[in-house]
Amino acid sequence: MQIPNLKLVFVLLGLLITQLSFAQYQIQVLDSNTLNQCEGVILSKTSFRGLSVVDDNTIWVSGSRGTFARSTNGGKTFTYMQLKGYEKIDFRDIEAFDDKRAVIMSSGTPAYILKTIDGGQTWKEVYKNTDSAYFLDAMDFWDEQRGILVGDPINGHFVLVETNNGGETWQELDTTETPSAMDGEAVFAASGTSLRCWGKDEFGFVTGGMYSAIYVFKNFELKGRCRLGINQGKASSGAFSFSKYAGYALVGGDYLDSTIRFKKYVLNSLNGVYGESFEDYYYLSCIEHISWLKGYITCGPHGVYLNANYISNKPFHVVRKAKNGSAVFLAGPKGKIGKLVKSK
Repeated sequence: MQIPNLKLVFVLLGLLITQLSFAQYQIQVLDSNTLNQCEGVILSKTSFRGLSVVDDNTIWVSGSRGTFARSTNGGKTFTYMQLKGYEKIDFRDIEAFDDKRAVIMSSGTPAYILKTIDGGQTWKEVYKNTDSAYFLDAMDFWDEQRGILVGDPINGHFVLVETNNGGETWQELDTTETPSAMDGEAVFAASGTSLRCWGKDEFGFVTGGMYSAIYVFKNFELKGRCRLGINQGKASSGAFSFSKYAGYALVGGDYLDSTIRFKKYVLNSLNGVYGESFEDYYYLSCIEHISWLKGYITCGPHGVYLNANYISNKPFHVVRKAKNGSAVFLAGPKGKIGKLVKSK
């Protein structure tokens, strides 16, 4: 669906008004990440893709080599730890509820979900699946009790796993009742934001590969599916992340060829897609709507954007805003953690 000309004028005017405010921000790479090793974690060999910002002080990250980190002072310092027995596991997503409680999810085989209630000192294995067909991609929660995660299709149907008790136990939905996938269609575990929950009982996820689409649910019933006009047709291409606000803002591309440029898309209904009036981007792995900036922050291997404004050339995999507060943090390769700050 093409955006009406009058609406396009208002969008462009809004972009011009926000140009100056966006120019006042930059990405600060936190000094704690200059350390090469702490608590047995070799940061230069660790990739962070899971990120949960509880409030302006409490930040959790998770990643490869069984690693996670936590800050309780707004990112001034982080405590890094490598989980014993999980040194080869890649924890691609994390959901934290406060400075003590968090749930982490692995991608790969075996499929694990772990939970801590003591700030990461100990972790309880709450889900394990050794079936090599299982590949979990992303996880999100409506509140501190109810959450859901999505996995790649098995026997032609997407995997959905839910919890109703804060991640203590997880139940797999009957795959004969979950949506069917097109041949070669899958979900990307790039930043934990290919799946989102909103409202009281709505959620959605985006896909890529040979076919790229968005799926939206209410009360676990499929409300709609729409094919996306984004790079697709290869196992490495498609939609990697979306953010729900007035519509659905989506980013992606081809992670194996990040030199290809593409448009960011906004889906204003489940019946059509239009490209926003921003210039083309390289591959982006994550998008997050920032209400107090009235815009979007996106990141990928080429750097970070605030809408169409390029504010950093540092690579990051994931960006998330505080659930309660205004802080915005990023995480990425080589143990890098960043923060959105005002320019000096």
